[in-house]
Amino acid sequence: MADDDAPMDGDRRDRALDDEEEAGQVSGGRAGRFDEDEDEDMERALERDGPPPDGGDAGRPAGRARDFENKTVIEISDDDAAFILGKGGKTKEKLARVSGARIELYERSRTLEIMGPPDARARAKKYVEAVMAQRVGPVPIQEDDQDDLTVVHVPHEAVGFVTGAQGNFLRTIEEEWGTLMFFADYRGRRGVDGGADTEKLAIFGPRRGRRGAELKVMSAVETKNPGHFTKDLGKLVSDAEWGSDQYPLSDSELSYALGKDGSTRRKLSRASGCIMEYVGHIAFLAGTKTERARARDYLKWLLKQRNGPVRVEGLSDRDDVSTLRVPAECAGYITGNRGSTLRQVRARRAH
Repeated sequence: MADDDAPMDGDRRDRALDDEEEAGQVSGGRAGRFDEDEDEDMERALERDGPPPDGGDAGRPAGRARDFENKTVIEISDDDAAFILGKGGKTKEKLARVSGARIELYERSRTLEIMGPPDARARAKKYVEAVMAQRVGPVPIQEDDQDDLTVVHVPHEAVGFVTGAQGNFLRTIEEEWGTLMFFADYRGRRGVDGGADTEKLAIFGPRRGRRGAELKVMSAVETKNPGHFTKDLGKLVSDAEWGSDQYPLSDSELSYALGKDGSTRRKLSRASGCIMEYVGHIAFLAGTKTERARARDYLKWLLKQRNGPVRVEGLSDRDDVSTLRVPAECAGYITGNRGSTLRQVRARRAH
């Protein structure tokens, strides 16, 4: 016999989601199950305190939350459950990944259980509430005192480009950087008519993921609106322990440093451990001071290769290099046709 209150899986909600999917949905967790004693705790609390004045489905209003010693339980509606789960469970998985909490959803009791450290549970609760709010209208956000939030102001004419078809571009960025992203206080045409020229894109998650996602969005906006972010920007080397540097590139340098489908940029980023994104003709390098210094070196050496052999001084003082002496007659064999063998080695190491 099937368990009446087993955690809800993605296949059971996919049909409901066909009418719910919209651009900018967020996703996240893991399936599990209520302990019977814990479920009874929830029921006793409801019997003691009763539902809130605004009522709800069958006396169980969506959004009512209870905090227990090691978990938070939120009552949700069927429509909210479908939206939180996401197609194939992807939304719930994303919410769990970004918040660092474990999230479980139960169909019979129409409850969402969040487990983990208090700070992770608080983040997950906030993200879940934002997802539920998206289902019925614009989501207001408070930018102050939120250390897990970055806001990018996107020009109206670039909103569709940044969102992508059915929100696919935003979801791709979320997947790459482990973030949760949506347009907050979205005004659409009303914003233009009201004199506002941008929409607020909220990015939630850890600092590194937020910065990577932010730069990816800035790059997309710059493609649509050249100069929007980079007008009057020049070279910048930050003294901050964690921050961003800027490195202007010429047309030929940009093409060379980007590589086919961005392969060279990704190679530099992986090797240095630094976030690297090209926004217009500015290379943004983000991360720790050590990561940024490595990225600057690698980028400079790469660009010098266009004009001939590169000599690197002080190899013995670096901790990011290994050297191997190769007989001159073997150099061509190891390099391969136009460097193809070395690129294959790099590609294998990347995986």
